[in-house]
Amino acid sequence: MTNEEYQRRIDDAKARAHGRWPEILLHLGLESRMIKKRVNMPCPFCGGRDRFQFTDKFGEGNYFCRSCGSGGGFQLAQQVKSMDFHEVLEAVEHYLGLYPKPVARLSTEPPDAYMRKLVRQIWTESQPISRGDEVDRYLTSRGLALPEYPSVLRFHPRLAYYRKDEHGKSHKVAEYAAMVARIDGSDGEIRAVNRIYLPNGRKLGTNDTKKVLGSGIAGLPVKLFEATDEVVVTEGIEKGLALHLATHKPAWAMLGAGNFEQLVIPDTVTKLWIYGDNDADGDFTGQHFAFSLARRARREQKEGVRREVQVFIPKCPGTDWSDIWFRRWQALLAEARRAQPRQARRRDAEVWQVA
Repeated sequence: MTNEEYQRRIDDAKARAHGRWPEILLHLGLESRMIKKRVNMPCPFCGGRDRFQFTDKFGEGNYFCRSCGSGGGFQLAQQVKSMDFHEVLEAVEHYLGLYPKPVARLSTEPPDAYMRKLVRQIWTESQPISRGDEVDRYLTSRGLALPEYPSVLRFHPRLAYYRKDEHGKSHKVAEYAAMVARIDGSDGEIRAVNRIYLPNGRKLGTNDTKKVLGSGIAGLPVKLFEATDEVVVTEGIEKGLALHLATHKPAWAMLGAGNFEQLVIPDTVTKLWIYGDNDADGDFTGQHFAFSLARRARREQKEGVRREVQVFIPKCPGTDWSDIWFRRWQALLAEARRAQPRQARRRDAEVWQVA
């Protein structure tokens, strides 16, 4: 079966399953409580309490989590039942009577293997950040320029950008320069990449300018700097860079507050600094996950070893640490500009005195 034939098969299954996902998910073994529409419950992806809802809003088994976002029936079945995409596809086809006989698996790579290959390809195509490229220009404009950027961050000159149509099918619409962040598993092997699109050195003006590609990043950070006996943990890459500049400590970016809950803290870390966002104008997500990680970090410490744990939250609602650093950086720039005329006048006066 060719890739085109396989895609037609997927499209056919999605079309036939439209509007029937509650019964399909029950058939696949999901608990009935999970598919009660618009009832808050724990998220099977990030584990957060009372943040997940099964909505079936578009008839595609739709769900929404306030932390890790939205998806459809295929993703939900894969996560809850620990199945890969092809296994879910076959089960859906069998239930709908599309393929009553067992269907042989594709001779080409399975979806997970293809995903890993694509992740490695994007990382290999990327290159170290250099002065003047779009990533350097963007980070410099945010006050985050570094003499040497972390090796887990790279610049991709022409990375494909996809958008989903009304049927959930992705289409390539453009190629943009991008910052690519590497996410490694506990074995040190690359598991995923985070892509931030930066045409002309500015963030792409869409809601999905940041995209993670991989087979799951639960609890896996972007290790901007290697942890010593201490590490700073925060939500995003820019926040991590800002806090590194402000504190001179190694920083990890979790790519979302919901990922805090599954972070594995190395035994060598005896000082954990957690920087959450101030979401007091929302649902306190940043504060909740920051303090949940702090409590767990204290409980998990080894006997006889006391781990110092502190949580920091910005004072102003709706504020994060990259905002604070940016304002501080702008103030320093303004002060430097004001100081230049004074220094010039002082030099002029000294010249006249010598004369």
